[in-house]
Amino acid sequence: MAQLGNRSLLTTALAAISLHALALGAAPLAVALVTAPSQAQSAAVNIITGQPEFESLLNDGAKLIDVRSAAAYAEGHVAGAINLPWQALNVSETDGIRNEFASDATFEELLGKAGLSYDDTILIYDTNALPGRAYVAFVYAGFDKVHVLDGGIGVWQGELSTEPVEVAATPFRLERKNDIRVSKDYVASKVGDANAVIIDGRNGDAYADGHIPGAQTLPASSLLTPAATLQSEPVLLELLNTAGVSPDREVVSYCGSGVAAANNYLALRNLGYQNVVLYDASWDEWSRDPRSGQQLALANYTFEGSDTSADVGPQFLDEAAVKALAQDPNVVVLDVRAPSDYAAGHIPGSINLFWDQTLDADRVLLPVEQLQKLYADAGVTPDKRVVLFTRGGQQLSHSFTVLSILGFSDVDFFTGKFEGWENGAFKRT
Repeated sequence: MAQLGNRSLLTTALAAISLHALALGAAPLAVALVTAPSQAQSAAVNIITGQPEFESLLNDGAKLIDVRSAAAYAEGHVAGAINLPWQALNVSETDGIRNEFASDATFEELLGKAGLSYDDTILIYDTNALPGRAYVAFVYAGFDKVHVLDGGIGVWQGELSTEPVEVAATPFRLERKNDIRVSKDYVASKVGDANAVIIDGRNGDAYADGHIPGAQTLPASSLLTPAATLQSEPVLLELLNTAGVSPDREVVSYCGSGVAAANNYLALRNLGYQNVVLYDASWDEWSRDPRSGQQLALANYTFEGSDTSADVGPQFLDEAAVKALAQDPNVVVLDVRAPSDYAAGHIPGSINLFWDQTLDADRVLLPVEQLQKLYADAGVTPDKRVVLFTRGGQQLSHSFTVLSILGFSDVDFFTGKFEGWENGAFKRT
């Protein structure tokens, strides 16, 4: 962090020299050269800290918050930590949009029960260096002194406690809200804007599955080491440079549901970038609006095949019909979404075969023989009825076309998307 401080001192000195030069009639070029980088580097420094600084802040009276689940907290936590799971400050799903902030009333109730006030310095920890959803929740609530333990509880040196911590409640009110979120329309206005960069925090398979036009891939998971600590600053800056992130461009962070987007937001703020906003509704919202536009990591491709028309179907099936069919050994529920989506939740008994696997490295459809083997190895054969479960129309039309080429004559569609299946019916991992 001393390096950032030296940059700040250097910037101040150069700015002073430049102002003196301006007074003498010289060109203002030096001011322009130093102002943009300092704007990015002068934001919150030391947000993510190691244990020594974390303990120093704790000794100075900071409030320690364990944002893991109540069960994880009960198994062992840093002594003195209050348990406030990050999920409690978020709503798991509202109309298909996951991880939206809870109501202001819920924020006030939970932060008050935790005994917090705006005078407090907040120290939070989770299982890694990027508990983004917890961090942005505290930022939204208006706390301006929030720090995170690098590496989370897994790197904590010292004995853990199993004793719950009780605190005196405070009459907390959200009087300093700092809403860093932006709307879909705002994001749309940044598409193609040379002064902005949109970063997608999902993993590569989900990005390939579809993304906001012009968005750059920056998987939040790539910002962490195998030990769950933050990557070194040189590594982070190289990743950001590859994604087109620079101090002079506004950064719009999004992902699938707002979690990875919040992690990227935290990492950028920790590096000192100020001009960062969060598209919280993320791909959950964007992908549902056909007017928004979607970009696929997909080249135009042509293929040879027989007539794609089928004698039977397709039928659009509701949840009850799919549940009944799933019990039939001659029916395959084929989930063609990204593996990350499938891992987050899927119809019990369904088979995952990502539609992207049907394309080669040049984004051209695989030869028929390879496609036949791909599906057969997954247990999907033409003698079975297939029910497609997709994330949207692109996946559906592509998969139906490919199956038709391969001679599948009985292919139907589940009418819902992730949110179309009743809560609890998905297998969650």
